[in-house]
Amino acid sequence: MTSAPELPHPFFTHMGMPEGVGVYSLRVGGRASRGVDPAMGGRTSDVFFHFETGLTKLIGVHVRNDQFRTMPRTEVMFQFLALRSRDGMAGFAPIIEFEIPTRSEGGSRINTLTGFTAAVTRPRVAFNTALHFNPREDMMDYSAGWVVAAGRRLFPVVELLGTAGRGMAPGMRLLGGLKVPLTERILIGFAVQVPVTTRRDFGSQMVFGPDFDWSTRRNAAAMGN
Repeated sequence: MTSAPELPHPFFTHMGMPEGVGVYSLRVGGRASRGVDPAMGGRTSDVFFHFETGLTKLIGVHVRNDQFRTMPRTEVMFQFLALRSRDGMAGFAPIIEFEIPTRSEGGSRINTLTGFTAAVTRPRVAFNTALHFNPREDMMDYSAGWVVAAGRRLFPVVELLGTAGRGMAPGMRLLGGLKVPLTERILIGFAVQVPVTTRRDFGSQMVFGPDFDWSTRRNAAAMGN
């Protein structure tokens, strides 16, 4: 009997539980967007990255910017595992997040956000979700992602991502994509993202990029014990 393949991360949704100590993950890629009205043109592009690792058995850290060219702040999030199932396949983690200016347009203030992440994982399907709340601006963003193993080399991904807040129309986007392993530690992903609410920041968006996963020798040896 062959074991189930290890499931990859979603494209943009935070993992619901911290990575193990000595385990590292890096998602990078590009986003190519078409304007709301194709007749008006308006094609734009951007890049994203998301690095994560475990600091302790209960604390994880994420460093992320989903629109590095246009977003002058980068998110540094600490994840504190509060609940975990007996089999380790589900959990809940409160978070504290700091939005740190990375360019002059971001000003000098460091914004502090709160929220939570959660996960439910099975051998062939994983669900992760995250909610971030900014009390200073009275707004939140949220996401949920499903990853399914359709064989050993095909991983369909579906995500819902949205924002809501005081004085703004809520927006939600649907992403559908596929991740395929190139090597044991490198995957490549392709996805399409479209708005599903009346608020439309773009008409459609193509997402492309690799995932890198690795672990230190010390952690690999510990996992083998």
